[in-house]
Amino acid sequence: MAKKPKNPPQIVSPANLFGPCGMFCGFCTSFLAKKYQIPRRRGIISYCDGCRPRDKKCSFLKMRCNMLLNHKIEYCTECEDFACENLEKIEQKYLAKFKYPYSFKQALGEIQEHGPLQVIERLQKNHGCPKCGEILCIHNGLCYNCDQDQIAAMKNYRNDL
Repeated sequence: MAKKPKNPPQIVSPANLFGPCGMFCGFCTSFLAKKYQIPRRRGIISYCDGCRPRDKKCSFLKMRCNMLLNHKIEYCTECEDFACENLEKIEQKYLAKFKYPYSFKQALGEIQEHGPLQVIERLQKNHGCPKCGEILCIHNGLCYNCDQDQIAAMKNYRNDL
């Protein structure tokens, strides 16, 4: 029996690739793995469609924020408590832990002022693959379009080999 050909995943619009907290799902290892159909590996490579399509309302904040939980705001900038302690914690974690700085608050401000495409253009310019221009993964600095051999050899998604 012939195997059914894999259908490429349906990728959401750029505007829907930003979580309410400002996280850009398009540079996350789980989103990129699905986009480039990297084979799943339990605990190492998982798939994710992004926060908005899954209605996660930011997996870090949803359970701590009634405004997000009850769909009262679209982005954290709409909240009178912006930038709350929880958002500050997420931003500091990403700034301290990963290879390139990404400010949730800066992204939210740019989205509010210029729209999500400007943020994506900035990420491509500052953190694009030198070979193909795709945005590098924030978690491991790899290009999921060009570095598939290295991704296949990863021991964990952060590529701490």
